[in-house]
Amino acid sequence: MSTHAKQDFTSQAFWVPTSQEHALHVVEARTSGTPDSAPGVLFVPGLFSDGRFFLGGQGDGAARVFVDAGCVAYVASLRGHGKSRWPAKRAYDWSFDTYVRHDLPDLVRAVRARHAGPLFLLAHSMAGYAALAALGVDPSLQASLSGVCTLSSAVNDYSDGGFKKRFQLGFSSAVAGVLGRFPAKALKQGPWDEPAGVMRQFTDWAPTGAFRSADGATDYWAALEKVTLPVFAGVGAADMFHASPVRAQKLVEHLGSTRKELTVLGRAQGLSWDAGHFDVVRGERARAEVLPRVLAWMRQVAPSH
Repeated sequence: MSTHAKQDFTSQAFWVPTSQEHALHVVEARTSGTPDSAPGVLFVPGLFSDGRFFLGGQGDGAARVFVDAGCVAYVASLRGHGKSRWPAKRAYDWSFDTYVRHDLPDLVRAVRARHAGPLFLLAHSMAGYAALAALGVDPSLQASLSGVCTLSSAVNDYSDGGFKKRFQLGFSSAVAGVLGRFPAKALKQGPWDEPAGVMRQFTDWAPTGAFRSADGATDYWAALEKVTLPVFAGVGAADMFHASPVRAQKLVEHLGSTRKELTVLGRAQGLSWDAGHFDVVRGERARAEVLPRVLAWMRQVAPSH
């Protein structure tokens, strides 16, 4: 266990075994007086990223807002990212479906097994729609959670973004196909590369607005109808490339939940700025204006805490 800048903030790491001999890195963070019955939040970062997106090495970041508010944070990294452990033979041999069927379910089950209080899942970007797909494909997972929050999550298609999006998705898939992975770090897109299989699925979906498994056997749009948990979906008003309010609305509309909320985050909604894809989560303005809204929603869902 390590103690960071503030003495009452503590964190410890553990690993969650998953398929193909991978093990997913999770940091549990809390203040010393937080009871085991307190709400827990499982944070899952999106494409090219790791747990540091939510919690830095000095105990700073978006997850700290929740810790200081009395929650227990469980900050995860997907396979091949951050300090997650690889099998003896490294290979970028997974797809988006692997996140849906293995990483997300195994994280939810492992954190639920060690956390006594209400548990929420908060995911950014790709991890948001992967998490919702996972809950739809295996509805039994929903019993482990009190609710789900997605930020900047919307499945890509060509309905907005213009030629730039068509070029970028095609380019990313082609480069990944040649190299076996997309070199995000070398191209300064993020600290971790993604497999060709992940990038290929994005390119496959975009022309028709599909959202499905690589083998075509599972329609994730249909699976979302089985998601009945409370869902808060936040998207920045200025997020028009990676996600957009229109595509976020499409994601929310497919959910079967009777308690689902889409919140566009910008000046028109009372913020001091029109939030984008990343600053809707990170930075002083997000900590002051966005994350308190998420906390308030969680308290409404689990009012006894």
